[in-house]
This record gives sequence, structure tokens and C-alpha cells, in this order.
Amino acid sequence: MTNFVSVQLSVGIPSEVVHFVPVPGSGGTFNGGVKCEPSGSFNLDITGRPSLSVSIPDWGITHRYNPSDGVVIEGMPNWFRRLRPGAVPIESQRLLRTTDNLNVTLATMTGATHALKFMIAGGNPLLSLQFGINADITVGLRKQGTIIQYCIIGDHDGFPDYRITINGKTVYYWDCVANSEDPSDLMPPAEHSVLVNWTNL
Repeated sequence: MTNFVSVQLSVGIPSEVVHFVPVPGSGGTFNGGVKCEPSGSFNLDITGRPSLSVSIPDWGITHRYNPSDGVVIEGMPNWFRRLRPGAVPIESQRLLRTTDNLNVTLATMTGATHALKFMIAGGNPLLSLQFGINADITVGLRKQGTIIQYCIIGDHDGFPDYRITINGKTVYYWDCVANSEDPSDLMPPAEHSVLVNWTNL
């Protein structure tokens, strides 16, 4: 059994484009896809800060499209749209990553020998009225003999999708469409609690 464990949080919008106008003059039509994928890797043979190495890629680039470029898909929520073939962005920008809006840190958890915390609080850089993605999730690890166990505690917004993988295996998945959530659920606070009790990997 390997003693190296990789934990990743992937946050993404499941549609090609998302159309959302909460109030006149705000919102618009923007690209979907992965927004951020922070991760951390533990060496379970050692403890403390040296046991953890982190990878925090930049935020994904946000593209704005003309509203007519977002094509309604029958049977899907109104915000969930496909991109019209040939459409090109009318403006693009990447949110500058800081430790305040996207970070992975060493954490503690009762019963865990190793733990890390994902902190996400990032908005759309093309909007003055921010509807930010928020998540605060701690993943704990421990070994029971040769078996690795994990525990997940925290909260996140109802939108978009959130997936946690450990060594490539999905151990938590929040599907915003299946849960009838939409971009309005980006408004604070992060309303969905996450609790996965100790489970064998």
C-alpha cells in the first residue's frame, strides 16, 4: 500500500456557457468548465508541514460572450447553455490568485494523522457585482493497518459542481444540476454542509 496520497478539489460549471442576469445591468453569458483545481499530496510516513506538498494552479480564464451565443438546451435549466458554433469572446480576464481567494493549507482534524484544508473565495473578474465561488473544506487522512481512511468536513455553495478525489478516486461529488441549484446560489453564505465520516479508501 502506497504511503503517498494525493487529494484534489475540482470546481467547475458543467455547461459550455452559463447565462445568468440576477438584476438588470449585471451578470451575462460566460464560459463554463473547470474554474480551479487545487490539490495537495501527503507522505504518510512523516508528519507536520514537511509531509505536505501543494499544487495551486491559477484560476481559469473567464470569457464573456454575447447573450445570443448561449443556446438554450431543451430539458436543461435556463442557465445551462451550449456555445453557438463560431462564437468568440467579447472580453476575457483571469482572476489573480491570492492566498485569500484560493489556497491549500496544512490542517488538523480529530482522529486524523494528516489533514489539509481547501479555501476558495473567488468571483467573476468581469463583473463588478460579485457572485463568488466559496468553499471551506478539510480532508483528513489516517491509516488503519494497511488501509487508508479519509474524512471530509466543511461547506460550499450550491453552485457549481464540486468534486473531491483521493488518488484519483472520487470520494465526494456535488452535482448542481441534480440538486436544482443555479448561479444565484453563489450568493453568501456557503450553504451546503459537507460531512463524510471515516471511510476506507
